[in-house]
Amino acid sequence: MASGGDYASLERMIQACRDLARLPEDAAPIAAQKVQEELRRTASAGQAPDGTPWAPRKKDGGRAMLNAAKAITAKAIGTVILVTLYGPEVFHHFGAQGKPARHVIPRGSLPAKLGNAIRLGFVEPFSRVRGYAGYGTARKGAEK
Repeated sequence: MASGGDYASLERMIQACRDLARLPEDAAPIAAQKVQEELRRTASAGQAPDGTPWAPRKKDGGRAMLNAAKAITAKAIGTVILVTLYGPEVFHHFGAQGKPARHVIPRGSLPAKLGNAIRLGFVEPFSRVRGYAGYGTARKGAEK
């Protein structure tokens, strides 16, 4: 005959499975914040999301778009991360009006650092699910 502890353990596992189904929705806002931080970091450094430096200003050779980081927002809409660029930086991003293209948000494939930012968004929600499922967050042998 099964004890009450067995049923409690089974209930925790069932709840963990339900929560895993919601993991993308739980992780998306955190991932969006991490993506925004990474894009603002590269923009503040005068670089495209893949790390290539932007073309210097034509006037004086200085760094272009000093305030580009403020023009970037990222937010979660369901499981989608929407990245938006506002203001005159949009013209620079596309290279409009004879300006050289200075990419601020990704075009084409996703740079590795942004992929890592998205993965980091899943760490906390997944750890919560693992924790109350009875698996804990520490690996065996990690204790010292």
